[in-house]
Formats: sequence, C-alpha cells, structure tokens
Amino acid sequence: MAKKRVFLDECVGRDELAGLFGRKAQIYTARDLSVTGKEDTTVITRAIEKKCLIVTVNKDFLAFYKNHPHRKMSFFFYGLIFLSPSKTLTRRQQLQKALQETAWAETRDHDDLIIVHANGSSRHQRLCHPECAKEFEEQERKAKL
Repeated sequence: MAKKRVFLDECVGRDELAGLFGRKAQIYTARDLSVTGKEDTTVITRAIEKKCLIVTVNKDFLAFYKNHPHRKMSFFFYGLIFLSPSKTLTRRQQLQKALQETAWAETRDHDDLIIVHANGSSRHQRLCHPECAKEFEEQERKAKL
C-alpha cells in the first residue's frame, strides 16, 4: 500500500495538524516543496506531482484546484480539504471532521473535495472519474434518507 502523503498549505500550521494523519503519513509544507510564496496553481501542481492530499484555508485554492489544467487531460488528483474560517472550531477540530467524512484509506484512489464550514458541517464532492462521482452522489443521497 502506498504511503499517505499530505500537503499542508502555508497558512495551515504543521505542528497543529500533522499528528492527525498518523505517524506513517508523509507531511509536506510549502517550504518542503520549495513553493513558499508561489502562485496557487504552482503550489497545487507541485503537491499533485508529489501525490499529496492538500489541506488549505486558502479559498482561492478551490477554483484553481477544480479548474487545474491537468484536469483537461483526464488527470485526477489526491483530494483537497478546505477549512473555512471559524470562530467556534479550531482547525484541528475541522480537519478531524473532514477526515471522518473522507475514506482516508481510499485517498489514493479518489479525488475528493471536502469543504468544512465554520459550524463544522461539510460538503463532500468527488471530482475523479464520472462513474465514481455518480456512485458517490447516489451513496450520499441514500445516506440522507
């Protein structure tokens, strides 16, 4: 099984969040990938090249991630977790919520976008293969019934 790889964006805080992924996960920061202060698309591209799940608080990442040029080549990524600004939950609490929402064991197989809102609710979208996205939406719909 491939090691889990996580990219924690510059604004996120490695010390606070890295422990949530377990000891075996490889955690990268902007400094580790030599993308400190670079444009968002460059940062995302480098994280994708390293096969990382991305964790960010940068709202601009959402559009860049969804519309990344690699997507036009049917190239899928390893997921993105966006933590919204919150006055009631810490980033750690929000990330714990997101990791409960995603199939962490399957992050190497699916390209998931998880947005954790300030109140702790979340929105989960599967961006990879159309059949995966359709199946996921169907499972989500059934779970809400």
